[in-house]
Amino acid sequence: MTVMTAIKKDKKRFAVLSLLLALVVAAGLTAAYLFTKTEPLTNEFTFAENIDAKLTEPGWTDGDPDSDDPNDWPGWKQAQNLVPGKVVPKDPQITNTSENGVSEWVAIRLVFTDGDSVPLSGTDDAADRYIGKLLSLIEIDWNTADWQLADPAMADKVTQVWAYKYELVPDETTPPLFNTVTIKDSVTPAELAWLRDHLGGFNIVLQGAAVQYEVFENLAAAIPALLDVLAQA
Repeated sequence: MTVMTAIKKDKKRFAVLSLLLALVVAAGLTAAYLFTKTEPLTNEFTFAENIDAKLTEPGWTDGDPDSDDPNDWPGWKQAQNLVPGKVVPKDPQITNTSENGVSEWVAIRLVFTDGDSVPLSGTDDAADRYIGKLLSLIEIDWNTADWQLADPAMADKVTQVWAYKYELVPDETTPPLFNTVTIKDSVTPAELAWLRDHLGGFNIVLQGAAVQYEVFENLAAAIPALLDVLAQA
């Protein structure tokens, strides 16, 4: 082998070595990436206060009990000394008083009782305290455009639950469930005596309930929850 041949071979070997080194360096450069990180962000989740609602009856409570005009009296006074044909203002409604921006599904429960606040009977028995008899002597102008019975079978029951059909947003008040209770013109003296002496008059005991609107897909889904809330009252 001549000296020139040896030099050429060394140059080739060096060239190959240089290439390999270049590849290694390139690989090393690929692994040496730039990096940084941001400042942390805290996403705080807090819980709202419980929802709130208020049941009112302006026609029953508002008015001037000392007025010379009986039409200016509040409903509670007009409901005294009833006679056939008498129309008594009574307008239960619910206001969403929540301060947390939460909408509600709402309902009102009614219980028909005697003058001593004892619930009437659901059957026509010897005690003669049948709810059906009372309901045949009075007329309630139910607002079925905005409210519906939680169960249609409740229509002639001692206890009825009516649910508002729509979302009740904060600070909004429902239309009244009804506006008046009327003693029918057709009530006979014997029936009036039953109302006055046997029952000692009658009461309609009201209670409202509300549940969070967005949790339930529709009113049908919300009704069992509303009934559950009322059952706990």
